[in-house]
Amino acid sequence: MRCMARSLLPAFLCAAIAFGSCSQPASMQKVAGLSPLKNRIPPPDPNKYRSVTDARDWQNPYLIVQANGIRPISAATGTPTMSPVDVVVYLEKLPSIAWPYGLVVAVQENGIRATGDDDRIKRNREELLRLLEEAGVRVSLWPSA
Repeated sequence: MRCMARSLLPAFLCAAIAFGSCSQPASMQKVAGLSPLKNRIPPPDPNKYRSVTDARDWQNPYLIVQANGIRPISAATGTPTMSPVDVVVYLEKLPSIAWPYGLVVAVQENGIRATGDDDRIKRNREELLRLLEEAGVRVSLWPSA
Protein backbone atom coordinates (compact mmCIF):
# COMPACT_ATOMS: atom_id res chain seq x y z
CA MET A 1 0.00 0.00 0.00
CA ARG A 2 2.83 2.33 0.89
CA CYS A 3 4.57 1.57 -2.41
CA MET A 4 1.36 2.37 -4.31
CA ALA A 5 1.03 5.75 -2.56
CA ARG A 6 4.61 6.60 -3.52
CA SER A 7 3.95 5.78 -7.17
CA LEU A 8 0.75 7.84 -7.25
CA LEU A 9 2.39 10.96 -5.80
CA PRO A 10 4.66 11.63 -8.81
CA ALA A 11 1.79 10.95 -11.20
CA PHE A 12 -0.44 13.37 -9.31
CA LEU A 13 2.26 16.06 -9.28
CA CYS A 14 2.88 15.66 -13.03
CA ALA A 15 -0.83 15.96 -13.74
CA ALA A 16 -1.14 19.06 -11.55
CA ILE A 17 1.81 20.71 -13.30
CA ALA A 18 0.43 19.83 -16.73
CA PHE A 19 -3.01 21.25 -15.95
CA GLY A 20 -1.54 24.34 -14.32
CA SER A 21 0.72 25.09 -17.28
CA CYS A 22 -2.19 24.86 -19.71
CA SER A 23 -4.39 27.33 -17.88
CA GLN A 24 -4.41 30.98 -18.95
CA PRO A 25 -3.18 33.75 -16.67
CA ALA A 26 -5.96 35.68 -14.93
CA SER A 27 -5.37 38.76 -17.12
CA MET A 28 -5.90 36.70 -20.29
CA GLN A 29 -9.04 35.08 -18.86
CA LYS A 30 -10.54 38.52 -18.31
CA VAL A 31 -9.73 39.61 -21.85
CA ALA A 32 -10.92 36.31 -23.33
CA GLY A 33 -14.50 36.91 -22.21
CA LEU A 34 -14.42 35.32 -18.76
CA SER A 35 -14.82 38.73 -17.22
CA PRO A 36 -16.44 38.95 -13.80
CA LEU A 37 -18.34 42.00 -15.06
CA LYS A 38 -20.98 39.76 -16.65
CA ASN A 39 -21.37 37.94 -13.35
CA ARG A 40 -22.06 41.00 -11.21
CA ILE A 41 -23.43 43.72 -13.49
CA PRO A 42 -26.89 43.29 -15.06
CA PRO A 43 -27.34 43.45 -18.84
CA PRO A 44 -27.76 46.92 -20.35
CA ASP A 45 -31.20 48.50 -20.10
CA PRO A 46 -31.58 50.87 -23.09
CA ASN A 47 -34.73 52.34 -21.53
CA LYS A 48 -32.54 53.85 -18.82
CA TYR A 49 -30.08 55.61 -21.15
CA ARG A 50 -31.81 56.00 -24.52
CA SER A 51 -32.91 59.55 -23.72
CA VAL A 52 -29.44 60.73 -22.54
CA THR A 53 -28.16 63.23 -25.12
CA ASP A 54 -25.51 65.10 -23.13
CA ALA A 55 -22.32 63.43 -21.90
CA ARG A 56 -22.64 65.30 -18.60
CA ASP A 57 -25.80 63.29 -17.93
CA TRP A 58 -24.26 59.87 -18.75
CA GLN A 59 -23.94 57.91 -15.49
CA ASN A 60 -22.05 54.78 -16.63
CA PRO A 61 -18.35 54.70 -17.54
CA TYR A 62 -17.44 57.09 -20.37
CA LEU A 63 -14.32 56.40 -22.44
CA ILE A 64 -12.45 58.87 -24.67
CA VAL A 65 -10.30 57.26 -27.38
CA GLN A 66 -7.08 59.23 -27.87
CA ALA A 67 -3.97 58.69 -29.97
CA ASN A 68 -1.95 57.67 -26.89
CA GLY A 69 -4.61 55.41 -25.34
CA ILE A 70 -8.01 55.50 -23.68
CA ARG A 71 -9.02 57.98 -21.00
CA PRO A 72 -11.89 57.00 -18.71
CA ILE A 73 -13.97 60.00 -17.68
CA SER A 74 -15.49 59.51 -14.26
CA ALA A 75 -16.29 61.24 -11.03
CA ALA A 76 -12.81 60.24 -9.88
CA THR A 77 -10.60 63.00 -11.23
CA GLY A 78 -7.13 62.38 -12.49
CA THR A 79 -7.83 59.02 -14.12
CA PRO A 80 -4.79 58.40 -16.34
CA THR A 81 -4.81 57.49 -20.01
CA MET A 82 -4.34 53.74 -20.39
CA SER A 83 -4.10 50.98 -22.97
CA PRO A 84 -7.31 49.28 -24.17
CA VAL A 85 -6.39 46.12 -22.21
CA ASP A 86 -5.92 48.18 -19.04
CA VAL A 87 -9.32 49.79 -19.58
CA VAL A 88 -11.04 46.41 -19.28
CA VAL A 89 -9.16 45.74 -16.03
CA TYR A 90 -10.12 49.26 -14.81
CA LEU A 91 -13.79 48.63 -15.61
CA GLU A 92 -13.73 45.31 -13.75
CA LYS A 93 -12.57 47.11 -10.62
CA LEU A 94 -15.43 49.62 -10.64
CA PRO A 95 -18.14 49.05 -8.04
CA SER A 96 -21.61 47.93 -9.09
CA ILE A 97 -22.96 51.39 -8.31
CA ALA A 98 -20.94 52.74 -11.28
CA TRP A 99 -23.22 50.81 -13.66
CA PRO A 100 -26.79 52.18 -13.21
CA TYR A 101 -27.64 51.48 -16.89
CA GLY A 102 -26.30 47.94 -16.75
CA LEU A 103 -23.24 46.66 -18.61
CA VAL A 104 -22.81 49.46 -21.16
CA VAL A 105 -20.16 52.16 -21.66
CA ALA A 106 -20.10 55.30 -23.78
CA VAL A 107 -17.18 55.57 -26.21
CA GLN A 108 -16.16 58.75 -27.99
CA GLU A 109 -13.14 59.59 -30.12
CA ASN A 110 -11.11 62.64 -29.17
CA GLY A 111 -12.13 65.44 -31.55
CA ILE A 112 -8.92 67.45 -31.14
CA ARG A 113 -6.19 65.80 -33.20
CA ALA A 114 -2.65 66.44 -34.30
CA THR A 115 -1.25 65.35 -37.64
CA GLY A 116 -0.90 61.58 -37.62
CA ASP A 117 -3.38 60.97 -34.78
CA ASP A 118 -6.12 59.52 -36.99
CA ASP A 119 -4.49 56.11 -37.53
CA ARG A 120 -3.50 55.72 -33.85
CA ILE A 121 -6.98 56.69 -32.67
CA LYS A 122 -8.52 54.23 -35.15
CA ARG A 123 -6.27 51.37 -33.91
CA ASN A 124 -7.02 52.18 -30.24
CA ARG A 125 -10.75 52.36 -30.96
CA GLU A 126 -10.81 49.06 -32.85
CA GLU A 127 -8.85 47.27 -30.12
CA LEU A 128 -11.01 48.79 -27.38
CA LEU A 129 -14.26 47.79 -29.09
CA ARG A 130 -12.98 44.24 -29.65
CA LEU A 131 -11.93 43.86 -26.00
CA LEU A 132 -15.19 45.31 -24.69
CA GLU A 133 -17.18 42.93 -26.87
CA GLU A 134 -15.13 39.98 -25.60
CA ALA A 135 -15.80 41.12 -22.03
CA GLY A 136 -19.55 41.29 -22.73
CA VAL A 137 -19.74 45.09 -22.44
CA ARG A 138 -22.17 46.85 -24.78
CA VAL A 139 -20.87 50.06 -26.36
CA SER A 140 -22.85 53.23 -26.95
CA LEU A 141 -20.87 55.22 -29.54
CA TRP A 142 -20.95 58.98 -29.14
CA PRO A 143 -19.90 61.51 -31.79
CA SER A 144 -16.63 63.42 -31.40
CA ALA A 145 -16.95 66.92 -30.04
